[in-house]
Amino acid sequence: MNRKFLYLVILIIIAVLASYVSESFLTRRGASITITVPTTSTTVYLLSNPMQNATLRIALSTDISTIDIHYATGVADFEVLGNVYESLFRITYNGSKLAYIPWLVKEFKQLNDTAWLFVLRNGIMFQNGERLTAYDVKASLERSMRLSGIGKQLLTDAKGRPIISDIVIINDTAFIIMLREPFTPLIEHLAHLSTAIMPRDVALKYWNGPINSTQDVIGTGPFMLESYEKGSRAVLKRFDGYWGRKPAIQNLVYLILPDANARISAILSGSVDIATGVSPDMVNTLRAQGIEVYRVTGVRLVLVAINCLRIPDVRVRQALNYAINRSAIVKELMDGYAQVAMGIASPVFPDAAVLEPYNYNVSKARELIEEAGFAGKKLTLLVSTRSPKDVQLAQVVQQYLKAVGVDVEIVQMEHTAFLKRVFIDHDFDLAIYGPSPSSLYYALTYWRTNASLNGPQYSNPEVDVLLDRIAREVNESKRLELYRDVQEVIWRDAPAMWLYFEDVVVAARPSVKGLQILPFQKLVLDSMYIG
Repeated sequence: MNRKFLYLVILIIIAVLASYVSESFLTRRGASITITVPTTSTTVYLLSNPMQNATLRIALSTDISTIDIHYATGVADFEVLGNVYESLFRITYNGSKLAYIPWLVKEFKQLNDTAWLFVLRNGIMFQNGERLTAYDVKASLERSMRLSGIGKQLLTDAKGRPIISDIVIINDTAFIIMLREPFTPLIEHLAHLSTAIMPRDVALKYWNGPINSTQDVIGTGPFMLESYEKGSRAVLKRFDGYWGRKPAIQNLVYLILPDANARISAILSGSVDIATGVSPDMVNTLRAQGIEVYRVTGVRLVLVAINCLRIPDVRVRQALNYAINRSAIVKELMDGYAQVAMGIASPVFPDAAVLEPYNYNVSKARELIEEAGFAGKKLTLLVSTRSPKDVQLAQVVQQYLKAVGVDVEIVQMEHTAFLKRVFIDHDFDLAIYGPSPSSLYYALTYWRTNASLNGPQYSNPEVDVLLDRIAREVNESKRLELYRDVQEVIWRDAPAMWLYFEDVVVAARPSVKGLQILPFQKLVLDSMYIG
């Protein structure tokens, strides 16, 4: 069928649907979630706490790396810019599992296997006073796919091709996303802030490169970026024209304090209200001083990546896994503020599988190493100096591997240089880091062939095929089976030493009320106020 004719047919169908669209229920066909959409925003976003002119001061462990949400990669980037920008959908957490709900989108419907209709909420304004339209969405998503490293990974298929073939504008508030082929994780991927929406004019102005002026940092979120001093602070101001629940806080000041002791001192003295990146060994000290400590199971999987081109024998990679006592690491190094990895995706993700553990077994590790002729080999272990805990972990891993006949030299590197060495140059034997994905499918794409975040250069055609099948499978039970299959294959192939899921630990002054935390260390300030 002629493509233009197909579009014309779809446009006619949508015009009819748009006249009768319901605001009560929208169920995504073949998906793992059913979403109830409120009939009006006023019943959802009533402010329960009085507006305050207070300033909230938050200590971050790292500086932001960019002021462009589509170039964001780190926790600090999304923490700061995530208050300025919003995506079509939003990630929420109920204390057990993550969920993905409509946000800028009022409602949506899957028309067929490769066409999805979306309708925006009415009356959403950008921070420059312009109204949000479908044209802004189209430009933003296309820019994300062009420039965002994470956006490219989220919006590509198992072969690395863009999943979106076109975005068809129906009118100012309605549009259709046309897919090259079925892609069931679409909704949760449109919830990631790497696909956030900005004004069309800004997206086109920076079509080939990053935003370089704070004046052009414009989103639909509850706060505006007022100023940014590299290595020092970012200051945000409440956007009183925000469409949703307006925050009680007037100003947000993010202070960059890389030193862990400096963050602890700052919250104890009252010079900051919230401190992120709290070390577990400081929890008792903080609580003894009346500081509230928040703890949630995190999505960050701390692992030791194994360069599969340098260590191609799966027996060796499995042996390295058997050589590690994860329970002891969680208990002694992390003071219990972590969960032993029983799979390659955090238990907060729906459909994350619990797999057969690599139990601590020195004799089995030695047997596999000798069988593979790897005894007496020397390896380098890269670790970023950004995290003192990771440096300590490197020393522990070094001792465990020495016990099974593998000598390890630890090489500490500044974080930016570390990232280049691991993810661009792939110049390492072993490397400690922690992926923090936002969905199960995204977590699995770290391990597909030639993925941008596939540091170990792991490649298994079976994994690529399974990921492709998951994306196409609309039957939920069959998709669940495929999800388990691919997790088992990656786990068995051991492109990493799977260690633990790190808890997110945040400290707050007792005057901070209503704070919520997402498992990827994003502070939720919707209901927060100073009491």
